[in-house]
Amino acid sequence: MKNRVSVLTVLALLIIGTGWWVVGQISSRQVLDSPGVRVTNVPLVGEEGRLVRTNSVAMPPQLPGYRYQAEPVTDIELASLPSDTVFGRARYVPASGPWAQVNVVLMGTDRTSIHRPEYCLTGVGWKVVSQQTLPFEGQGRMIPKEVQRFDCRLRTQIDGQPTDVAGVYVFWFVSRDKQTASHWQRQWWMVRDLVTRGVLQRWAYISFFMPCTPGTEDAAYDRLSQVIRETAPYFEVTSDVVSQ
Repeated sequence: MKNRVSVLTVLALLIIGTGWWVVGQISSRQVLDSPGVRVTNVPLVGEEGRLVRTNSVAMPPQLPGYRYQAEPVTDIELASLPSDTVFGRARYVPASGPWAQVNVVLMGTDRTSIHRPEYCLTGVGWKVVSQQTLPFEGQGRMIPKEVQRFDCRLRTQIDGQPTDVAGVYVFWFVSRDKQTASHWQRQWWMVRDLVTRGVLQRWAYISFFMPCTPGTEDAAYDRLSQVIRETAPYFEVTSDVVSQ
């Protein structure tokens, strides 16, 4: 019995060791693909107005009916994400009604720049109360074919009173030649291309958020959808972005 356990242990260690060797060989030969979003030399600002990056993902400086407002990247994000992560962030404030925030996270050579979107929301106190994949209508190569929509709730204090606020969070992922609303589809494509072609797809995680009052999530989603249609074409690069 002991001999059998010893053999199984050795085999397991060999399999694990071989797996790590294969991964190491692939990683050492990988080529980083071009990004699927436009990167500019516009500096990125962190907390307290500090310069934290010399480049950023392009954000439209004007949006019809909204006022542009630069949004900083937090120290927590800078400390927890790889140093070659590129960000793009802006808030668009209308004359009346809720603001819309746009956020882009572009990975570099480290795949951990992008993780499950739920982690970002729950990490700052939001609770995802519903989740759905929706077809998205619009013209242009950067307009998503599908998006993920999360309806969220947050218990907070307003004027000293406990209050529930709501929000709508919409996102999808883009590489040089692919787009998807599925976190798992993105991971499969990335692993497939890394193993079969030695190419590490450089994915961008594009998200939009709009706060609202509970019960008005559908109206907020409609309004946010228009912001997406106005904003997404600005991210476009020369390569085609298509669904596969």
